[in-house]
Amino acid sequence: MFRRIKILLIAFVLIVGGSACSAPDDGTSTAEALAKALASHTLGDLSFDKPATDVQKELTELAKSIDPVWPTVAVSGVELSEDTARVSLNYTWTLPDTTKPWTYSTGADMKRDGKSWIITWSPEMVEPKLKASERFKLSTTNGQRADILSADGEAIVKDRSVHIVGINKDGLSGAEAEASAKALAGVLEIDAAVYVAKVKAYGPVAFVDAITLREEAFNALDQNKLKAVPGILVVRDTLPLAPTRTFASALLGSVHEATAEDIEKSDGKVIAGQIVGSGGLQAAFDAQLSGTPGITLSAVPAVPAASANAAEGTATAVATDGPGALPADPNAPPKILFAVDPVDGKDLKTTLVPAMQSAAEQALESVKTPSSIVIMRPSTGAILASANGPDSNGYNTAFLGQYAPGSTFKMASSLGLIRMGMGPESIVSCTPEFTADGKKFFNAPGYAPDALGQVSLTTAIAHSCNTAFVSQFEKLSQGKLADAAGALGIGMENDLGLDAFMGVVPRDSKGTEHAASLIGQGKVQVSPLAMATMMSSMVKGTVVTPVLIDGHDGKSKSAEGAILTAKEAGELRILMRAVVTEGYLSTLADLPGAEAIGKTGTAEFGTENPPRTHSWVIAAQGDIAVAVFVEDGDLGAITGGPLAKAALSAAK
Repeated sequence: MFRRIKILLIAFVLIVGGSACSAPDDGTSTAEALAKALASHTLGDLSFDKPATDVQKELTELAKSIDPVWPTVAVSGVELSEDTARVSLNYTWTLPDTTKPWTYSTGADMKRDGKSWIITWSPEMVEPKLKASERFKLSTTNGQRADILSADGEAIVKDRSVHIVGINKDGLSGAEAEASAKALAGVLEIDAAVYVAKVKAYGPVAFVDAITLREEAFNALDQNKLKAVPGILVVRDTLPLAPTRTFASALLGSVHEATAEDIEKSDGKVIAGQIVGSGGLQAAFDAQLSGTPGITLSAVPAVPAASANAAEGTATAVATDGPGALPADPNAPPKILFAVDPVDGKDLKTTLVPAMQSAAEQALESVKTPSSIVIMRPSTGAILASANGPDSNGYNTAFLGQYAPGSTFKMASSLGLIRMGMGPESIVSCTPEFTADGKKFFNAPGYAPDALGQVSLTTAIAHSCNTAFVSQFEKLSQGKLADAAGALGIGMENDLGLDAFMGVVPRDSKGTEHAASLIGQGKVQVSPLAMATMMSSMVKGTVVTPVLIDGHDGKSKSAEGAILTAKEAGELRILMRAVVTEGYLSTLADLPGAEAIGKTGTAEFGTENPPRTHSWVIAAQGDIAVAVFVEDGDLGAITGGPLAKAALSAAK
């Protein structure tokens, strides 16, 4: 028994002795723990040469000053010298809007304390130039926002003078500020309740903007009423703007100073004060136009906690560089630690011709329903103008509208018939009515009696005979019709830089629906842009891909079907010339210059009796093609004809 106890005691001594003789931490473990603590700005149970609570407070305030940005930290080496050690630390910062991380090395000193280490705290172990009285400051500088250019390289959107109108609350009581807000809202004709709430929410000496107006809009205000508002303040500034408020607004979009919502949605890419795009090209190409912000990381004096304590006479501690040192000068210039210069935005060149755009918009000014005019250059596909009427209410009807094309689509039907062996002189039957699959189809009211009977395809197109085309529904299949439309650009895929609907012709329409497709009804849908593309393709003799942005690769893909040939296009142009010389578009006959060609269209919609109608005209002269659309109009020739003439005249 005694021998067994003796053996156990020896074993216990060996275990304890072995533990006592184990190698102490050579500093590596503590160094790794320090790197981890610095990266998470949480000290844990590390020991420092000053109270851990003070060190933690300093580190927390440093992190808060640049939240949420913070570096990663790694140990690159530990150099021992008797009872001291020097830890080398590598820092890597990933800063907003920078392509390369900011990296540097610094170090920390440690002193052995028995079996552990005491770390000497200094902000320099976070950044070599950082002092105890300093905090980080991250600031961003925006580059110059670039311009949107016209086809000739001139800026369409550029800095233009504006007036920011609002109330300066300095010197006004709460009641006076509210009264002024109501009075100003009345002069500006804005929502008084909304503006009053905004004024109340701002500080007691704040300038509260109400509206930003162009020069001409500001000058149109009643200046005497404006000046009579107590606290009125008008600030002159500039903003990137188009020539007028409505100029190509659906295409161009607009710009505004970043809102809180913009900043939140950007994941740090947008900052307060930055100008950002909203809608249209300004939004679609915002990254190109805005460029890359510059960023500066500085060391600045810590802001002392002023506060109610000071007001109550309680002393407030201010960080200094050391014992007996004076507090850091809060007005001292910042110490720049890292900086990247901003990169200005890059101009965006469009194919728009401002004179044509303005003329198209002026032509639509009096149209009291959604409407649009698209002007294209067939030889290049360049979109020279894309205007939407005032009743489109900012919607891009020209690109996004989805409407039945009516008789303008007979050009696709004609191509289908030409591919079956017909030509301009081929005979078709134009009767007052035709029944297809149990449904009766009629010609438009007022159809010319002398264009009835056995007539040429040219006459049928010139007078837009519905029954002549519907009567072919059993000969020209829906698939062949879709192929013909595709050969003219309907249904192509093409990235313009903005969303655009290029049309659809279903391949599965049957019976009555198929018969209706032959005259641009049924489920056939197009946009004004798609019809301008169809017209351009007939002029050029091959399918045309529309272009809006110079140098932008639209990665276009043609719709199904055989490509358009020059011979086919030539025969279609013969048909369309007859529409001008002997049909409904005689208003274009006296245009000087090259021969004008075109086609009218009237598409029924809704459930009213008689039904309401979309009015269409597609036309061309020389190297100019236009599409005119009015959502709720009369016959295409009546409503669209004068608009098409105005557009072609403006293009000369």
